[in-house]
Order: sequence, then C-alpha cells, then structure tokens
Amino acid sequence: MFCFSGLTAPEGPDRGVTPVYLRCSQGQLRWSYPRGALRVVLRAGRSGGEFRGCLKVAPDFGGARVFLEGPRSLTLLFAPDDEVPQQLARCFHSRDGQAALYVEAVNSQVALRREEAAFSYHLQPLPSGRKFYEEEEDCRPCTPEEMVRLYCTSDFVARGIITGVSNNEQLARGEVRTRVSVVYRQLEAVFLPRNTSDPYQYQYRAHHEGTLMVPLHCGARHGPGEFLFIGRMVLGEPFLTCAPRLEEWAPIRAAALDDGTAQCILET
Repeated sequence: MFCFSGLTAPEGPDRGVTPVYLRCSQGQLRWSYPRGALRVVLRAGRSGGEFRGCLKVAPDFGGARVFLEGPRSLTLLFAPDDEVPQQLARCFHSRDGQAALYVEAVNSQVALRREEAAFSYHLQPLPSGRKFYEEEEDCRPCTPEEMVRLYCTSDFVARGIITGVSNNEQLARGEVRTRVSVVYRQLEAVFLPRNTSDPYQYQYRAHHEGTLMVPLHCGARHGPGEFLFIGRMVLGEPFLTCAPRLEEWAPIRAAALDDGTAQCILET
C-alpha cells in the first residue's frame, strides 16, 4: 500500500501544529510553504504492530526540520545544515505501534521564497513480540519457503551474474553491480537494457544491467556463477532480499511445483 499526502500551508503568520495521520507502510509527504509545524503520526497498517521506519528527504527539501517525538523530548532526524549526506536514510523505531514525526518550519531569509518540505518514508514491520530491529536480519540467508514466497511478491526478480561490488561508506550501503540475462518482474526500472559487442560472433548481444543495494554491515562480496536476484524498492532504491545461486534455486523451485505451494508461476 502506498500513501501520498500533499499539504499547502495557509498564508499568514500561522504558528499552530497541524496533525497528519498516515496508515500505509510506505509513502510520501509534501508540505509547500512550511509555516508552523506538522505532527505526522505513522502506523504500519491496521495491525498496530511495532516497526522500524526510515525516511529520505527530497533533494530540494527546504523550509523545515524533522524530529522524532519521544516520551520526554524531540530527537533531530534531519536539518538542512546537519552536515549529514542528504541522500542518507534516517531511521527510527516505533513505540506502542506508532511513531510521531514533528516537522517544524524554519524562518526563511527570503519572505516570498517558495520552499517545500518533502520526504519519502518506509515502515518495516517487526516480528511479533519484537520491539527493536536486529541488523543481523538484513544479512540472514532466505529460507526455501521465503525464496518461493518472495519470488511471487517482490518488486523485482531477475537472473544474472555479479560484475562487481563496491562499498559506499557515506550512505552506509554496499552496491552490487549486476548483468542480467532474464528479467522476470520489475515494478520499476531497476534493470536497464544494454547492448554489448561480442568480438567472437561479430554481433550485438542484448542484456540488462542494474545496481542493487545491500546494507553495508552485511559485507557483500563478488561471487562467481549465476544468481536469482530477488528484492524490493525501499525509498526509491532497489534493495536485494535474496540471491540464491541457480543450482540452489532449481531444487527449491521443483519442490514448490510438486507440492503446489507456489503462489505464482515459477519461471526458469
């Protein structure tokens, strides 16, 4: 489910706090001409469970600061002058199934300057009974059951090889460069077509290329062989969820087809 909220503050010296309630697991908020403040309450759907939330501000974000509301005080998540890379996701945890963001307008030096405080957010539900996100979950290999389920429900699925891995320390992520021979599904343009010359056959061979993200602490490495790349879009970036080698995936696919547990057609 995807939420969108567009807000335009009224003209004049309004300094009140406007409540905003969002109930989607991901979405965007845009606040034009910020005045006063917004209190944005986030919940991950109707279940009311705990979650880990992350937000990423738009490149032209201006006119406001973003705080996380705590039991006794506010914690700064983002300010235009906080000297942290603007592309970096700012993450937080829910309390009692919700999180409240306090978006406070700051006085512009130019009276009629058009400013817009815009950000995207993503909420990841935590397993039942867990209150805090464990980073080890990012790096745990998918079980066979998860592979089959995620093949049918993820934002992108493709078959290919890894051509290189680099670490982006500034944005706290590893970047896995891939060359893909088959794209089974992509809801957004993750893998783009490329043409490369084959010097042995003197012809052009089509393939797709894309860069997939993994958390830096997982220590992604370049591995040989063909993989099945399965992942989801998080704050506009493609993050890798599962990457079994084809020889590992083949018996899992066959077993799911035999026992009828697959929720979609498992292509090869």
